[in-house]
Amino acid sequence: QELGEECLQAFSGEATHESQLQRDVAAELKRVWSDVEIEEEYRDFRSGYSIDVLVWRRSAADSTEWAVEVDGPTHFLGDEEGPAHFLGVRTPTGNTLLKRKQLGQLGYTVVPVPFWEWAPLRDGEAKRRYLEDKLGGDEKQ
Repeated sequence: QELGEECLQAFSGEATHESQLQRDVAAELKRVWSDVEIEEEYRDFRSGYSIDVLVWRRSAADSTEWAVEVDGPTHFLGDEEGPAHFLGVRTPTGNTLLKRKQLGQLGYTVVPVPFWEWAPLRDGEAKRRYLEDKLGGDEKQ
C-alpha cells in the first residue's frame, strides 16, 4: 500500500495548466449558475485526477457532481500530417478516454466540452444554451 500511496502522491503533484478555453468555460458557468458551486482545477483525492471545472449541487435530497472537462486539440488524435486541430480529427486520445471512464466510475457525471463545439459560440446566450444542454437543462436554474 505504501507504493500505491507514493504513486498517487506523484500523480497528484503534477502541475496543471489552465487554457484560455478552460477559463472561458468556467467563467460562463459562474456567470450563469449561481445556485451551484464551481471549482476550477479541482483535485480528486481518490484518483489524483485534476478536473478542469467541478460543478456541484448539494441538497438535502441528493448531491450531483459534474466533471466538466474542457478538451483542447491535444486531447484528440493527430497523425504524421499534424495535430488534431489542423486535421479536423475528433477522436479522443487514450489518456482522455481513460480519464473520462475513471471519473465516471468514481461517480462524476463527465461533461466533455470539445474545443470545436465551444469556439463558434460567440455570445453569452449561445454559451448558456450550450452549457444547459451539456449539463442537463433547466434543473440548475
